[in-house]
Amino acid sequence: MNTFYKVLFVLAILIANSISASAIEFTVDGVRYSVNNDNTTVTVAGYPSDSEPTGDLNIPESVTYSAISYPVTSIGDGAFNNCIGLTSVTIPNSVTSIGYMAFYWCSGLTSVTIPNSVTSIDDMAFGSCSGLTSVTIPNSVTEIGRGAFSDTAWYNNQPDGLVYAGLVAYKYKGMMPSGTSIVLKEGTKGIAGYAFYDCSGLTSVTIPNSVTEIGKWAFSGCSGLTSVTIGNSVTSIGVEAFSNCTGLTSVTIPNSVTSIGETAFGGCSGLTSLTIPNSVTSIGGDAFSGTAWYNNQPDGLVYAGLVAYKYKGMMPSGTSIVLKEGTKGIADNAFFDCLGLTSVTIPNSVISIGDGAFGECSGLTSVTIPNSVTKIGEGAFSGCSGLTRIDAYPDPEKVSTGADAFYDVPKDGTLHVLPKYLSAYRTTSQWEDFTNIKGDLTEIGGIEV
Repeated sequence: MNTFYKVLFVLAILIANSISASAIEFTVDGVRYSVNNDNTTVTVAGYPSDSEPTGDLNIPESVTYSAISYPVTSIGDGAFNNCIGLTSVTIPNSVTSIGYMAFYWCSGLTSVTIPNSVTSIDDMAFGSCSGLTSVTIPNSVTEIGRGAFSDTAWYNNQPDGLVYAGLVAYKYKGMMPSGTSIVLKEGTKGIAGYAFYDCSGLTSVTIPNSVTEIGKWAFSGCSGLTSVTIGNSVTSIGVEAFSNCTGLTSVTIPNSVTSIGETAFGGCSGLTSLTIPNSVTSIGGDAFSGTAWYNNQPDGLVYAGLVAYKYKGMMPSGTSIVLKEGTKGIADNAFFDCLGLTSVTIPNSVISIGDGAFGECSGLTSVTIPNSVTKIGEGAFSGCSGLTRIDAYPDPEKVSTGADAFYDVPKDGTLHVLPKYLSAYRTTSQWEDFTNIKGDLTEIGGIEV
């Protein structure tokens, strides 16, 4: 196994093990399953250490444990990594995703049929399956990760040029000629991770209206790219999707897009004109770092569409921020390390608070979280050691809260909530860590809608 991917795999498994340590796991017919967070479905987690599967593997649509029947909905990260004795695998029509390195280095695997229930195939899922000559990918798949079929006989036998996997533009194979224009065929549903990575010969690309996903690093390093047309069905632009496309000067993002990944346009030094629609609610950290568009903005809070993107420059001590009405999101790291920030009021239009949005804002003493918020990112308020008052209006059970969202926030500070949600805050993960929760907020001023 390639050393780089071996290290990545080991790290992934360690992380997975730490996450699933408290999950219910069981083995049926030589396959290990892990109960998902919904407590109603399971992920294929792998196999017992003493019984590596060989020959034909048939994964059932459902398995029974303790008299409960669980549908099998995903194949987990590294589940059958390096099972060189596997020759075929049957994936049931209940599975929707195939995880990172799920079948990596299964060199004996010769054919695989992916059912039309699957929508995503993660990085290196079938990478280095050198014997894999036949791959059937349904039209349901819209997202394919980096190197999902790298070093397989199937890929190696493809002619140079743009290789498709189902309806996903998977990878440009071979050396791209200078001055190449790409018009993706109608009906294309996605662009895989690294599909055109470092294709310096690419000058223009037209993405049709059928595409919904632009993968991670899809066009990263395409320094000759000067024109991109993004179809109006794209909902997400992946991490570093267009990073270091230094020839890009203008980009119009369609109003179908809701999320823009970390460093998506980072390093696009020539990018002066950027149109971001009001549909965007989530923007990753440094999405526009190093662009002329950002560098030309005045100091202070920079908005990207209706998202509070980044506080630029040095924030004065004692600053109170009241985000403008209509703001839909707070980007990752938007106020990270803004030591001068003492209070922030978030309007009842914000849906998403990004990862690390207020991280290390040690001077922050109070924050209002409105009812509209449905996501609080990982480490959103981590390191806010002075945060002693939080007014939280949402139902905590309906808010997706990332890991360590309130790490190092004083848990004896006052958490004010609506009376009807008091018991929920006392029992919901992370919120329950607060020891001084008061149900004394009132539904006034348009806060609760």
